[in-house]
Amino acid sequence: MSKTGFGVIGAGIVGGAWHCHVYHHLPQAELVAVCDLNEARAREIAQRYNVPHVYTDYRDLLARPDIAAVSIATPDFAHREIAVAAAQAGKHILVEKPLATTVEDAEAILRAVDAAGVTLMVDFHNRVNPAFAAAKQSVDAGELGELQYIYARLSNTTFVPTQMLPWASQSSALWFLASHTLDMSCWLLQDRPKRVYAVSRSGILKGLGVDTQDFHVAIVEYERGAVVTLENSWILPETEPNVFNLKMEILGSDGVMYLNTSDNRTVEKYTRDGVSLPDTLGFTLDADSARLSGFVLEAIARFVDAVVEGAPVLASGAEAALVTRVLTAIEASARAGQPVELD
Repeated sequence: MSKTGFGVIGAGIVGGAWHCHVYHHLPQAELVAVCDLNEARAREIAQRYNVPHVYTDYRDLLARPDIAAVSIATPDFAHREIAVAAAQAGKHILVEKPLATTVEDAEAILRAVDAAGVTLMVDFHNRVNPAFAAAKQSVDAGELGELQYIYARLSNTTFVPTQMLPWASQSSALWFLASHTLDMSCWLLQDRPKRVYAVSRSGILKGLGVDTQDFHVAIVEYERGAVVTLENSWILPETEPNVFNLKMEILGSDGVMYLNTSDNRTVEKYTRDGVSLPDTLGFTLDADSARLSGFVLEAIARFVDAVVEGAPVLASGAEAALVTRVLTAIEASARAGQPVELD
């Protein structure tokens, strides 16, 4: 079987573990190169996955003719320059969510991709989360009737902004988390937002040395009348059994669905050190296995399908650009204390 060359730009938690794992193990893919500003980290990942080439400048990776596609797993705000350059180099692109943190950046990426004629996918991996895939099937089958309201909560403990993300002050729970739940809401409703109203509060994280908002709560109204509430915070206590808390309620004219993927207690673990609810859905990452499992890894594998087989992407650039536009409006509404209309 001939293999297609892939490269990973950004060798942190997401790029270095998930993206590299998938490209290394899938038989139709070959992980040719990895790039990170931290050369030691890039070399560590390269050794783990037998990657032959390591770079600290993404332009050197993009210059390789044996790489057909790249993952961009850099921080939220650092996608535009790399994505535009990748498109101009003729590479297919998988970008971690959000596509961009400004409308201008998102539109620049879309223009570059359109001009180059390359494939762009954004890694909204909850679209293949079994819980939300089941909800999508029920909604599309009409079992809930006309959707009226969605409540979506996705929050993290303080571990994420204070220890996991060194760039947390340049992002927020809104960008890091609501990008997921807003995308899922648009995907389930198959409708466009028309108005947002939001509030946010700050202080707790600033006291911990992270200059960003503690939480956002937003109401999003859609063109056909549905309403979505988004709740996202980065200040859950670290005594929570999971680092994330994800819940959704989907209310229709004929029924309701309640989704709980973070503390459904499928597996409970109690030790002398504490309690945990191990993840059984996202991924079961076995470094010694060529088998992929879990929706986080499956989403990346869908990008391989799109590049190698021409399969549809999981989430398009246009869909991701809409998420960026709405999240930007939510920030503006929270600052002004007024609703913001979307054009």
